[in-house]
Amino acid sequence: MVKRHGTAFINLVFFIPAIFLSFMVWRDYNDFLSNDDEHPPSISEIFYLDDGKKMIGLSDVIQGAYSQAYLFDSATGTPLKEIEIRSNVHGMLDAALYQQGGVIIPTYDDSLGLQLNYFQPSGEVEELAQGTLPIPSHLTSGIYSWRGKLIITGERDDSSLYLSQVEDGKLRTSSLNSMDQFPARPVRISELPGSFDNDKAVPMFEIDLKDNRTAYISGLLDHHNQPDLAVKKEEETPFEAQDKAGVQFAKHFGIKDTKLVRADIRYPGQARFYNAAKKEWGGAVPTPKPIYQARVVLLNDQEVLIAGSSTEDELNGSVLGYVLNEQTGSFIDVTELIRILTYDEIKNPQTQFFKEMDSDLLYYSLESESAGTINVKSNVVQTKTTEQVGQWLITVGGDEISLASFWNYVKQGGGLIINWIIWLLLPLLMFGGVGILSFVLRRTQSKQVAEGSILPGTIVHMKETGTYINNQPQVRFTVQFEDEGQTKEVEIKKIISFLNEIRVGDSVVISYDRKKKSAVFVTKENMPEQTGMKIIKAAVLSKIEERGQVNRSRVLQLHFRAGDRNYPVPVLEPPGFEYRIGESATLALTQGAARIYSYGNEVIADDSEQMTMQAEVIRIEEFPIIIANRQLMMLETLLSDQPERLLKSNSLFAPKGIPLKAGIIIPVIMRKEDYEKELRLHKGKQGAAVATSVRYEGTLGERPLAHITVERGGRVYHIHQSIEPLYGVEVGDELWIAYDEASQEAIIINYASV
Repeated sequence: MVKRHGTAFINLVFFIPAIFLSFMVWRDYNDFLSNDDEHPPSISEIFYLDDGKKMIGLSDVIQGAYSQAYLFDSATGTPLKEIEIRSNVHGMLDAALYQQGGVIIPTYDDSLGLQLNYFQPSGEVEELAQGTLPIPSHLTSGIYSWRGKLIITGERDDSSLYLSQVEDGKLRTSSLNSMDQFPARPVRISELPGSFDNDKAVPMFEIDLKDNRTAYISGLLDHHNQPDLAVKKEEETPFEAQDKAGVQFAKHFGIKDTKLVRADIRYPGQARFYNAAKKEWGGAVPTPKPIYQARVVLLNDQEVLIAGSSTEDELNGSVLGYVLNEQTGSFIDVTELIRILTYDEIKNPQTQFFKEMDSDLLYYSLESESAGTINVKSNVVQTKTTEQVGQWLITVGGDEISLASFWNYVKQGGGLIINWIIWLLLPLLMFGGVGILSFVLRRTQSKQVAEGSILPGTIVHMKETGTYINNQPQVRFTVQFEDEGQTKEVEIKKIISFLNEIRVGDSVVISYDRKKKSAVFVTKENMPEQTGMKIIKAAVLSKIEERGQVNRSRVLQLHFRAGDRNYPVPVLEPPGFEYRIGESATLALTQGAARIYSYGNEVIADDSEQMTMQAEVIRIEEFPIIIANRQLMMLETLLSDQPERLLKSNSLFAPKGIPLKAGIIIPVIMRKEDYEKELRLHKGKQGAAVATSVRYEGTLGERPLAHITVERGGRVYHIHQSIEPLYGVEVGDELWIAYDEASQEAIIINYASV
C-alpha cells in the first residue's frame, strides 16, 4: 500500500514540470497568434489588379485539389474575398499575363490539366480552359507568354496535338491533326529555341511528322483560327528551313521582321536592332540614357521594356529602364519602378513585366518576393512584398484562439512543444516507458529525414524566438538551398547551446520534404546511409532552350525526360558539336540537381575503372551567365595522385553564391586510362600544332569527347580526349599540345582561345 502511494506521489512530482510547461506553452501560443514573425503568412505570389486598386494573393497551402486566392484592397490591406482555384501541390505555373485589365494565372490540376484562372478587375474569376487543355505536367507545361498573349501546346488522350492562344481574355484552340496541309500525321511538337526571344518575328514550333519529316508552325493563330505552316524540304538544312519559315510567318501575320529589338549578349550587352530576315545586327537602340547588360521584355504588339545598368560593368552603376514604342520610336522612362529591383532581380527570368497597349500601368511580379506597378503618366509607384500581404491575411482569422489555430501552433513543433508532450507523458511511462518514448522520438526524426531529399544549404538568417529550454535558446534558422534547379528557402526551429558557434553563412545539410515544404537538419546521428549520386539511364532530350553565347559556345538549357519527370541541365555547346532532340543520355542526380553523366553513343567506363582524386582549386573565374540560379564558372585545379600532379581546367554551372574559393580541396573523378595517358604524354615533348579535323562521339560528363587530328612540323598527331566546351576546337585553331612522336598520340594543354 505504501508503495502504491509512493508511486502516485512520484507521478504527482512529474506533473509539476508539466503544469509549468503548460503555462509556457499557453504564453507561447498567444505570442504565436499575435506575433507576425511567429505566424508567417502563407502567401506565395502576389499581383496588382484593377489599375493597382486591388491585389491578388495566392496561398501556398493546398487543400485537396484546391489552393486559396485572396482579394485585398491594396491601399488598406482589407480582405475583400477568398477564392478557391483548382491546383495541385505545385501551385501556379510561370506564365502569368495581364489582359483586358485582369490577370490570368495558370495552374495545373492533376485530373483536368491546365487551368486558366482569369481574375477580372472586379475580382470575379473565370476559368477559361474548362478541362479542354491537357498538358504533360507542371514541369513541362507547354505554356508560353509572348507580347501579351498566352500560347499553349499539348497532346490529347487520342494522341492528337493542339495549339491554343489566349488574347483579350478569350481562348481559341486549333487541332493540328485536322490541318490538311500536313503531308503526314503530326506526332510531336516542341518550341523552337530563341523564337520567343525575338530571334524570329513570330514565335515558332517544330513539328515531327509520322513519316520522319519536319514541319514548322507559327505560335500565333490567324483569323481562320489556324497557325501558318511550312514543311522542311529534303535538301534544306534545319537552319535554312527555320529561317525561311520565319520570313513566311512574319509576312503571313503582317509583322515587320527587319527591326526587332533584342539584347546582345556580347559585351557591353546593349539592346540592339536585329534583322531576322537577314540574321544581321543593327545599331544600339537609342535610349535617352545608355543601358548596358540589358534585358529586353516583349510587353505587347508595339512596346518593349529595356532595363539594365547605367554602366558597362553593372557592379559600378545603377539600374534604369525605358518602355520603347516600336512603331513611334518614343520612350517612356520607368526607372522609378525599375530602381526598386536589384540588377540580379531585373535579369532574373522569374521577374515578369506586363503592360497592355493603351494602358498607363506597367506591372512587375517577382516570384515569392514582391510585386509593383507604376503609372507612366503620373509616375506614381506602388509596391508590396508577399510578407506584407501575408500580414493582411492574418486578419482573416488566423490570430483567433481556437482548436484549429492551437493545432497549427503544435504542428510548428520545436523544443518547447516536445518537452511539454514528454512531461505530460512521463508519469504514464515511468516504468520502462521513457525508453520507448525516446525510441519513438528518434524514429520520428529519422523518418522525417528519410522522407525528404538530402540537400546542402546555407544559413542566411537566424533569430531567437524568445523561448528557452533548459536555459538554451530556441532559434529560427532560414536556410537557402537549391532543389531541382530552383533556389528555395525554408525555416527550421532548433534548440541550440550557447557553446555552439553557428553563424549566418555556415553550410548545413537538411532533409527537405517537397510535399510539406518543410525541412529538418541532418546530423551525423540521423544521416541516411545512402545519400550519394543516383544514376538515371535512358533520359531522352526533349527540349533545348538557347540562353545566349559565351566565347564561341552556345549556352543551352537542356530538358531530359525520364519516366514522368523532366530534368533541366544547363550546358555549353561548342562549335561543331550538337545536342539533338530525341537522343538519350545517362544523368547523374546529386542533391536534387541533374548533370550529364554521358551523352550520345559513347560507352562510359565502369565505376571500377574510375579514379577519385583530390584537387586543389587554384583559380576561379565567374561568368555573367546564370540559369536557374546556377552560375557558369571556370575552375583551374591541380590534381594530385602523389607523386604526380596535373593542371586541369573545367567549366561548370554551380549554385550561385556557393562558397568556392582558391585553396579549397574538392574531389575529382577521372577515367583511369585517361589519367594514365595524360601523365605519360605530359612527360614528353610539347609545342604548337594546327587542328586539321575535329569529330565528336558524345560526351564524358558535360565535356564533348573529340577525335582531333593536328599537324606539327609536317607530322600528324591524333588527339582523343574530352575538351573544355567553354573554348571548343575548330579546324585551323592553333593548339598547344603534349605529344609522343613514336605513337603519334597527343593531348591538348592550352586552347586557341585561352
